Amino acid sequence: MKKYILTAFVLLFLGACGKTSSNFVNVSMPSFKPQTPIKTENTHSGVRISLEALNIEQNNNYSDYFENSTLKIRIDKETELLKQNLEEQIKTIAQLKGYEISNTNPDYKLKGVIKVFIEEKNAQKTTEWLNGDSINSNLGISFEGKIDFIDTHNVANVNNMMSSARLDSYINITYPIKSDEGVNMFKTTFSSVPTQLNKGLERPAFEIDRAFLTFYKTTLNTLYENLPQSSGANLGTQNMQGNEEFNEFINDESFNETFNENTQNSFDETPKKDKDGVMIFE
Repeated sequence: MKKYILTAFVLLFLGACGKTSSNFVNVSMPSFKPQTPIKTENTHSGVRISLEALNIEQNNNYSDYFENSTLKIRIDKETELLKQNLEEQIKTIAQLKGYEISNTNPDYKLKGVIKVFIEEKNAQKTTEWLNGDSINSNLGISFEGKIDFIDTHNVANVNNMMSSARLDSYINITYPIKSDEGVNMFKTTFSSVPTQLNKGLERPAFEIDRAFLTFYKTTLNTLYENLPQSSGANLGTQNMQGNEEFNEFINDESFNETFNENTQNSFDETPKKDKDGVMIFE
């Protein structure tokens, strides 16, 4: 009898170890590939522009449980990468348009704000005897961007450039939470690494990554199309080549996969699809 009990315990232990090792799936971060040429020549047009750091604002409406989820950790990292890459590309676009980047007596100024909205709906907690507690809910995420082109010699002369993107509908997510319920060896573990997600969150991460990349592309396209050419610049062929390369957004092939899953919860706004199949809201 003891032998059977010991054997059962060993099997349970091995099963728990195997489950723990497979709690996570590695999902690489989205690649914010350059929209513009990586290298640009310094311009000496005599028209100076200063670039302020982008201001990130978050408007969150989600449960306390989601705050500590692996998916939220990933979104925070993506927001950081979005800001970093946008700032780098905004600088390049300004140079392509013939401006000298300078904080000393600039003629113009670019300042921007990025708003990230995260909403969680219908959060419900479930408990499993061995695995502990988890949350099932619907998640939505959207972005709004505004970049101001300001004439420092006439601050009332401002050109506002707006951009936006969002998920076309709420996505269903299920994620574990820390609790005293369940058996420790069977409970789902947590990771603070953005590329490590609990199983089942791959598809939501895919959809969220697409929304981030769509907003990134839309924001840069809007800036390039609306930022005036420097009056002192004569870029000629160099600028035309930059324009062609800029407008060719290179998609990550990992985003070619599509998910045929019906969702009943949709945003109120009516979306339109861009050529990548991602919904853009204006």
